[in-house]
Amino acid sequence: MNSLERLIASGKGEPLDCVPVAPGIGHYAAVKARQPMTRVAWNPELMAEVVIQSVERHGYDSCSPISDYGHGTESMGSTVVIRDWEQTYVGAYAVQSEADVARLKLPDPLRDGRMPVVIGCEQILVEKLGGRVGINGGLAGPLSFAASLRGPQAILYDMIDRPAMVHDLLAIALEAGKAFGEAQVRRGGVGTVNIYEPMATMISNTMVEEFSFAYLEPLIRHIKGLGALVLLHICNDTTRLLNRMIEIGADILSLDVQVDLARAKEIVAGRASISGNVATNHLAHLGPEEIYEESCRCIEKAARGGRFTLGSSCEVPCETPPENIDAMVRAAREFGADFLRRV
Repeated sequence: MNSLERLIASGKGEPLDCVPVAPGIGHYAAVKARQPMTRVAWNPELMAEVVIQSVERHGYDSCSPISDYGHGTESMGSTVVIRDWEQTYVGAYAVQSEADVARLKLPDPLRDGRMPVVIGCEQILVEKLGGRVGINGGLAGPLSFAASLRGPQAILYDMIDRPAMVHDLLAIALEAGKAFGEAQVRRGGVGTVNIYEPMATMISNTMVEEFSFAYLEPLIRHIKGLGALVLLHICNDTTRLLNRMIEIGADILSLDVQVDLARAKEIVAGRASISGNVATNHLAHLGPEEIYEESCRCIEKAARGGRFTLGSSCEVPCETPPENIDAMVRAAREFGADFLRRV
């Protein structure tokens, strides 16, 4: 059973040879390959090269291009800061007033900014790894995309003071997400699209429905209509949101460290797959034996019955020792195989 077969079987709840494992590898791959992000971010061949090197070095089951919240928004006026050996971030925001919203123009994912690099990288990954390894795309959810245009703190105040402006911004973010997601599926060739929506746990349930899920749901529906699966990652404790994450269409729920996997497995009840949730700060700062033990605990909580992938709680930090990723993979392959035989 190869990695892709393992992921597919897991998603169907079918018998497995071991537990699938997919840490959130992003900027880590470039740093460990000693390739500066200032080069990798603009070069699809180099990006694919470092991603493939990491897959081959560690042997995990799925991979994706190196993405960040600036994709798309940089072409609309936000300033993205790309540093050689650290994660990319949005440093200045395009929308400073309501008038700026009307001036925004949707980016073309095949032409603008670094989006074509992501799609080009995906095409190479499909060519080199397709049929053997899961290949995922990725994009910011509508609220997080809008926050990368307006600023996270500003948009939280706007939800109270200027909700109509936020909805106008979210409508634009939704269309940008649809276009980027569609390009990654149709042109990039990915079978799963990861949607990252960290802002959703910063607001109340009522506001989540109005400002996040009302736009996430049509985005997910659009991507699934193209034949792809959707992995949804929302940071922090999403226990209260798990049912709604399934109801809006997510196929895979990526869970942060604050979520108890056993409780999540109980709530989800086979309606979706779950992935998680080895703590990223532990990956960066603990040793491989501790990571192995933590990975085993995750497996014990959630692997029974399948539909579980051992993953990290969020993106793997650049400073993570490679031996800790090896420990995750070893736990999935060795302990995971033994656990599945026993249950």
